[in-house]
Amino acid sequence: MTRLEGRREVQPSREVTKRRSPGFGRSLNISVPISFGLPMIAVGIALVVAGARSGAAFFWIGGVVILGLGLLLFASGKRL
Repeated sequence: MTRLEGRREVQPSREVTKRRSPGFGRSLNISVPISFGLPMIAVGIALVVAGARSGAAFFWIGGVVILGLGLLLFASGKRL
C-alpha cells in the first residue's frame, strides 16, 4: 500500500484531554462539593446550637458529624 501524501495525524484538542471537576455546568460556576458542603455546615451549626440549648447528646453528636463532613466537602472543592 502506498502512503497518502499530505495526510496529517489528528490529535485531540487540549480541552478534550483536560480533566474537569464535577459541577453543575458553566452557568452557575460552582462545584458540587461546595454546593453540598456549605448547607451541611449550616445544618451542623444549627444542630450544635440545638444540642447546647436542649442538652440532648443526639443533637451534639449529629451536629459535630455533619459539621465535620460539611467542612471536609467544602475544603475539597474548587475556590469560587
